[in-house]
Amino acid sequence: MRLEDLIKLNPKLTLKKGVPAPFIEMAALPTNEKFIHEIGQREAIGSGAKFQNGDTLFARITPCLENGKGGYVSGLPDGVVGQGSTEFIVLRARKKSDEQFAYYLSRFQKFRNFAEKGMEGTSGRQRVTWQTLADFELPDLSKMQRTAIGEVLASLDDKIELNRRMNETLEEMARALFRDWFIDFGPTRRQMDGATDPAAILGHAFPNDKAATLAPLFPARLGENGLPEGWDWGAVSDLADLNPKSWTVKKHPEQVDYLDLGNTKWGRIEETTGYLWSEAPSRAKRILEPGDTIVGTVRPGNGSYALIGREGLTGSTGFAVLRPKHLSVTEFVYLALTSPENINILANLADGGAYPAINPKVVADTKIVLADSKVIEDFSNLTQSMFAKRHFNEQESQTLAQIRDLLLPKLMSREIQLKDEPMVQDNLDGYSQEP
Repeated sequence: MRLEDLIKLNPKLTLKKGVPAPFIEMAALPTNEKFIHEIGQREAIGSGAKFQNGDTLFARITPCLENGKGGYVSGLPDGVVGQGSTEFIVLRARKKSDEQFAYYLSRFQKFRNFAEKGMEGTSGRQRVTWQTLADFELPDLSKMQRTAIGEVLASLDDKIELNRRMNETLEEMARALFRDWFIDFGPTRRQMDGATDPAAILGHAFPNDKAATLAPLFPARLGENGLPEGWDWGAVSDLADLNPKSWTVKKHPEQVDYLDLGNTKWGRIEETTGYLWSEAPSRAKRILEPGDTIVGTVRPGNGSYALIGREGLTGSTGFAVLRPKHLSVTEFVYLALTSPENINILANLADGGAYPAINPKVVADTKIVLADSKVIEDFSNLTQSMFAKRHFNEQESQTLAQIRDLLLPKLMSREIQLKDEPMVQDNLDGYSQEP
């Protein structure tokens, strides 16, 4: 069976010119995840890919195709048509029961190899056409087997997505507390407004005994410098060391687990790459340790930052690495450096044309509030468990992704066989999505 018999390529959809519509750009397509999280809005111009929920986007241009860029569309309002780059090929299952299978087929290495071999054009701008993809010979799988494969693999990606959402919530909670204590000075301002009860001073849901311990730590008035009395202005470098350790030509490991700027996004480490030292990129030098905050110095507005949660990583020299001088300031340093306000400041300071960058020292010089050390220590105690849970979820998701990627070729080749039984309701089989 040819791909075209099961999947429509670039199905016809229309958008009214000049009317705003959801837009997905190439940079938003993940390389090792299923779901697309960044959906913008632009006026429709007529050209480009058109798609709806349930479609799969497949990057057709080098190097995006080779890098594995693609994703499953699920974040649009029901019935709404989205638009995207002309460099996408849209894959739509002819029957809804094959929707998940169509996405995993786009990740199948044999299919990707077929697409790469069919690329045409000048070096650096090669593309594959949808007509070429249409001739791909599908694995010999029954309708029920395709449905089962899609559901089994989707269950892994659904758990990965659940972990991602949970981690977003955990970080939002930590950031909300950081903003209230160290940017808005909420506990001090609430005392100035007359609050005397510990719970009312803190403004957050703490047990009574915890609130009674925390509330007295906050000054009751603002000083002349605009900060709570006794607090002062400082820099991140007061609390953390910049780029403390790097591998050298003489001292380095046999292998490195490398983290590049492109693999970190708004606090998430999406993937790392293992290299022999002799084959690793020349920029693979920064020694990373748990508790380090890394901030990308090239296009810092892109959100290439993260809090390191495990041993054994080597980072790009494109990161500014800030290592806390004391464990008790770890979460404070991370949240101060990566607050939306500071990322915006760093982005505005970057210069250099197509690849605007900042000096790592600029990151270390980030202006922060130096609160009483006991306040920072208690803040760390409160948020430590949130970040520990987040790191656990990240590790679990990486394991699930590895299992998914190991299962995919074995299921497609029938090396591992699932029971040849329907795994979804029978009425899905007859559902056609064709417009």
